[in-house]
Amino acid sequence: MTEKAVVKYDITEAAIAEMESQFMGLSITDIENKEQFQIVHDARMVVKIHRVAVEKKRKELKADALAWGKKVDSEAKRIFGMLEPIESHLMAEENKVLEEQKRIEAENAEKERQIIQNRIDILFEYGVVMPFQEVAVMADDIFNVTVINAKLAYAEERKRLTDEAAARKAEDERLSAERAELEKQRKEQEEKAAARKAELDAIQEKIAADKAALEDEKRGIEEAKRKEKDLKDRIAFEAKAKEEARIKAEQDAIEAAEIAKMEAELKAEAERLEAARQKALRPDKEKLTEWVSFLMDISPPELENEEAVEIVDGIMDGIGQVLATYQTDIDNL
Repeated sequence: MTEKAVVKYDITEAAIAEMESQFMGLSITDIENKEQFQIVHDARMVVKIHRVAVEKKRKELKADALAWGKKVDSEAKRIFGMLEPIESHLMAEENKVLEEQKRIEAENAEKERQIIQNRIDILFEYGVVMPFQEVAVMADDIFNVTVINAKLAYAEERKRLTDEAAARKAEDERLSAERAELEKQRKEQEEKAAARKAELDAIQEKIAADKAALEDEKRGIEEAKRKEKDLKDRIAFEAKAKEEARIKAEQDAIEAAEIAKMEAELKAEAERLEAARQKALRPDKEKLTEWVSFLMDISPPELENEEAVEIVDGIMDGIGQVLATYQTDIDNL
């Protein structure tokens, strides 16, 4: 395959022009006209077959080389550009029918749902609740009978409730009359009880007053006795406290004298023991002190080698540190 090779497909521009002449004038004027829809559909299939054939041929031609493939793609794109308006026109015509069909189906479904919901609402007015699907499959005559039965049952239930309400009202009126009579009797009994209570309260107040007077007199006698006893107890407590303070002062003085004597004896004994210890250690301490002084005065040899000098300095430093450490122990002897 060379650069000068001509890209050819199995469809000519004349054939495309013919299809454009035949198909671009097609249109669907009646949504329900199946014949018009079929003509548009068949025409679109013809265009599609040629487009698919071109695509297949494009892939075959392109497989030989990239450069040839670009030329094939370019020609295919050009042909697609001519085919696409025709196919788009035909697809748009088809979609008019398909979209209208969808709209009609949705509209019919909504109408059906509203009919079923209306049935459910009618039954609910008479106290009947049924599943949506059960109402949806119910025949018209069965639904009508169901509504009639619901109305009858609803009317009977309303009558029963009305009768029960009337019976409750009559019973409430009877009970209200009985409660009024009982309330009247209760008030009369309360009035009698209040009068009797007032008499008893007066008697109890007099008894309480007499009792309070006796209690006051009794408390006065007891208070006088308590004060007399408190005075005697305070005099006895003060005398006892003075005697205990005198005894404690004497004991404290004796204990202080004994403690001072004991502390003096302990101090004298400690001083005696320390003097004896120092006396016993003095010869050894003096010997150690003299020996340490001797070691500290030792002079190192005179050396010329720097490494030897560093060694001697290290030895002398070590000796000094050791002697300084043990000097503290010698001083404490």
